[in-house]
Amino acid sequence: MNNFNEITKLLEKNNSFLITSHKNIDGDAIGSELALYFILKKLNKKPIILNQDRLPRIYNFLPDSDKVHCLEDNYINIKNIDVGIIVDCSNFERIEETYKIFKNIKNIINIDHHNSNENYGDLNYIDSGASSVGEIIYDLIKFINLDLLDEKISTCLYTAIITDTGSFRYSNVSSKTFSVVSDLASQGIKPNLIADNIYNRNTYSGLKLLGKALLTLEVDKSNYVSWLTITRDMLNNTEANDEEVEGIIDIARTLENTEVSILFRETKDNKIKVSFRSKGDFNVNEFAGKFNGGGHPNSSGCVCSGKITEVKEKILSELFKISKYNKKQ
Repeated sequence: MNNFNEITKLLEKNNSFLITSHKNIDGDAIGSELALYFILKKLNKKPIILNQDRLPRIYNFLPDSDKVHCLEDNYINIKNIDVGIIVDCSNFERIEETYKIFKNIKNIINIDHHNSNENYGDLNYIDSGASSVGEIIYDLIKFINLDLLDEKISTCLYTAIITDTGSFRYSNVSSKTFSVVSDLASQGIKPNLIADNIYNRNTYSGLKLLGKALLTLEVDKSNYVSWLTITRDMLNNTEANDEEVEGIIDIARTLENTEVSILFRETKDNKIKVSFRSKGDFNVNEFAGKFNGGGHPNSSGCVCSGKITEVKEKILSELFKISKYNKKQ
């Protein structure tokens, strides 16, 4: 049901709202959450943002970023919530532990742009043609009242859009995306400072981890596929945290001729998180689906059990079965 009318009615007639997104929140999720928070405040509502994980450091610059809470913040009053809003999340379970709270909320609004979305909400707005959920939230504001748009909301939405489009490098960018961004820019936002905060705040430990990760770089014979590996030992030796892994996979993606890049990473709970990036028409969302993962056509991931060497062999073997790559190992 791609209809803002019913969503708007639900926003108008209710008072308290709980907003969340998927585990390991990213820029699109955070920017969209905060934009919704500001919209609801302007409508004299009582919104709360509550995620499974803490806000990544690089997004602290966003206005009222201290309003983005995580489950560790036990002081949050989450009783008597009228409506739950879940953004950028293809299935209910991906909100992890916050699911225990949301399953008891009577009205759930699901806003997403993944074509794999399971329509788990009471109201669902899914637009797989949108570059990001941030672009959808802009459309929602336009439907309600474009005068609600201001510099704070525009800063959040611009952050959502640039992070989910790879700074406008991915195939999900459309002419509409640039039209939306143009309108956001007219609200007085500072695109250069937003980009600087997101992309130019590397830590010493993060750069040391990047160096070690690049030493693991491997490619098939034709360079069409590249992959990197990050172990817990590498994280411990560089004193880096999991947040500092973000963005490393995109470095491998820049390798000339490479069409598919993969990052294999050991997690704290002894799982293997696998990130996929692609160029051109190879759909890594569909490929990740073979391992119960998903995401976008050019950016996706999955989580596997087993030793990292076993998971690596399993995934690369499956990739090289594809006719496009099976003669290029």
